[in-house]
Parts: sequence; structure tokens; C-alpha cells
Amino acid sequence: MLRSEPTDATALRPASSPTRSPPLPLYVAPATEEALLSWLLRLATRLRVSLHTLASRSFGIEDLSDTQWWCRPHRWLLARISERTDVSVGRLRGMTFEGFEPVYRDDEASARFAGRRYDRTAPDRRAYRFAVCGQCLQGDASPYLRSAWLIGWMAVCPVHGTLLIERCTACGAGLRAAPFATASSFSPATCTRCAKSVLGNSDVVAHPAVVHLQAALLRGKHDGVLELEGLDRLTWREMIALADVLIGMVWTDLTLAEQDEIFRSYTSDTRNQRREVDRIYDCRHGSLHFLSWLTTGWPDSPGATVGRRMLIRWLTADRNRLCRHLRSAREDPWSAGPNNFESPIRERLRALAGAV
Repeated sequence: MLRSEPTDATALRPASSPTRSPPLPLYVAPATEEALLSWLLRLATRLRVSLHTLASRSFGIEDLSDTQWWCRPHRWLLARISERTDVSVGRLRGMTFEGFEPVYRDDEASARFAGRRYDRTAPDRRAYRFAVCGQCLQGDASPYLRSAWLIGWMAVCPVHGTLLIERCTACGAGLRAAPFATASSFSPATCTRCAKSVLGNSDVVAHPAVVHLQAALLRGKHDGVLELEGLDRLTWREMIALADVLIGMVWTDLTLAEQDEIFRSYTSDTRNQRREVDRIYDCRHGSLHFLSWLTTGWPDSPGATVGRRMLIRWLTADRNRLCRHLRSAREDPWSAGPNNFESPIRERLRALAGAV
């Protein structure tokens, strides 16, 4: 039997001398750009079993620690799934995150750049949430999740340019699948808490600044490098580190009065209403808009001036809490500053700050 290691989903390895198993009794074709998790949940629904049962009995996986193995499964595991489902290994691989940069500082987590991520320690277990495009799901014969939607900072549908839906409009619950140990029908268009449709407000158009930044981030996540106005070329790790400093210092180092001053400047400069501050704290689109404001036109625009101040504040502080969101409540939230990142990244951020 194959067991996963709780700290690394890519560490899944085959059992010794696995025997060839017959195909499953039915075939479910993967849809265009479908995520592996979505396809497995649809397959489990058709078989009337839970995802855990499907993974354990059909593919030999005992994932008791919820490693999210479907994001970057081991090549042997893809071969085992292919053997049982008649879907080619190449097709399965294209449904994973294998073509993206490896995880860095939990960069794929849901609402990764939202204020609430920095405002608290990491929970022992975090529900696996996703966001959906209502227009895409409305056009699906059988609704399914696109791979890109599972990247936690994705806020805009690349096809329709509309906001991805993160919460049920009826009850406010975050979107998620039913517990993987339950044999529930998978329906990404239906709220698992109140059983109502989540497809209301499917046509809200995204802000152009968010569309632009998300496209740049996707290029960086895929290619390892990206370019932003005024910032020139950044590696993916440098971009995540920069975002953690700019956003993290706002939420972890400033007084309420200092935060309020920045938020007033943000809402005034972007012509947003005051309620946008709540969306910065708890929304993918709002947090990307705030990050865009902090970086666009570096270093002289109003937002970039604030961003540079946060960078200098981090560089000159004796300690900081920029790693708090990556640590449990049992760990010390403080880090000696500015030693949160590898030396080359620190030097790149120091150069962006200019003379300090």
C-alpha cells in the first residue's frame, strides 16, 4: 500500500511490486482544461464512492494528512491512475500543476494575498477552497473545475474577464467540495453548506489592473520570471517575497491609524469606495487590486510610494511577523529582520528599495 508523506505530496511512491489491476467499470472523459481533482471527484460521483475510497482502493493512496497530492502527483501514481481509467498519462499530467513553478511560501493557497492570510497564524488544517467562473459553469454539460481556478490567487476568469466566485451568495460560505471521505455528488455550481446555486453575480467584470497583474503572475508561475512596470524582471520567488513584504507589513507591522491612512490613499487614488478595504482583507480580486496599486509605476506612483515605504520599513526593522501566516499558533510569529528570505532575494528587494 502506498502512503503519502504529510510534508510533501510529490513524495508519493509506489508499493513494492505492484500488480496490474483491471480498468474501472466505467470511463469518464476529462474535460478541456479540467483539474485532476475535479475529474477524480466526477469519477467518484459516477462510481458512487468517496474520493478517499477511490484513491485508496483504486490507486493505492492512503492520504490521511490531505497533502493535495492531485496537484503534483508522482509519475508512478499517474501511471497507476492511467492503468485503471484508460486516460493517458500525458492527458493526466496536463491536469496537474507540473508545468508551474514549485510551491514557494505556500503561494498556491486560497486567497494567498488577502489580508486575512497575514493577520493570523496558519491553522493546523485548512479547508481546500476554490473559486469558479459562473459563466463557464453555466455553459458546461457537466460542471467542472478548470486547473487555473485552483491556484489560490486567481481572481479573474481568463476566458470571460469576470470575477471568479469565491463564496455562496445565499449563505456566504466559501466554495469547497464536500469532505473527501463522504460519498457526495460533486457539483461545483452548488454550495455544500446550503445546497443553493452559487452562480449568482456571474457577470461582474474584473478591474483592468487586476486582469493585467494576474496575467503577469500566471506567466511568472509558468515560466519562472515575470516583468511589471517599473520593477523590470523578477523571478517567481522574488515576486512572492516582494508581495509578502508589501502586503504583510501593512497587516502585521502598522498601527490602525497608519493602516487607515494607507487605505484612504488607496480608495482615493483608485476611486474605490471605502468598502473595498474589506475586499482587500478577504477577497482574491480585492487583494490583487491592492497589490497592483502597491507595485504599478514603481517607485514613483502614489501606491508604489507606499510600497517602497513598506519595503524600507521591513529592511530597517529589527524583527517582523512576515512569516506568521506560514507558522502554527505554537510557533514564534516573529522573525529577525530582514532574514525572511534567501540572500539573493533579500539583495534584490534591497535594490528595489533604493538607498536606505
